[in-house]
Amino acid sequence: MSQSRFIHPDLNELFVELFNADLFGHLRRCQGFVRSCTKEINTAGHEVARGRIAAAIRRYSKFRAPYFQALLAQARKQIKAPDSDRQIVRRPGNPMLRYVERC
Repeated sequence: MSQSRFIHPDLNELFVELFNADLFGHLRRCQGFVRSCTKEINTAGHEVARGRIAAAIRRYSKFRAPYFQALLAQARKQIKAPDSDRQIVRRPGNPMLRYVERC
């Protein structure tokens, strides 16, 4: 419970709901949620991961999907950082080689 408060407030609310229903039945599941969310925060950073975690929690609350990691992966694909200032330019000698030109 204490780890979920630091990860995301929605995750803490979900834990309260699950633990009120059946504490020992959902204990391992909640430990997996914490592990998956911590991994996401470590790889993407806290600010980027907050949106992904919130989206995964919303989908889990709505559908009660069995795999939270799959929901995080789905949120990772849908919510990407904007790269509007990047433009990929092909090199003249070999069209397969490319470089990024900042505008």
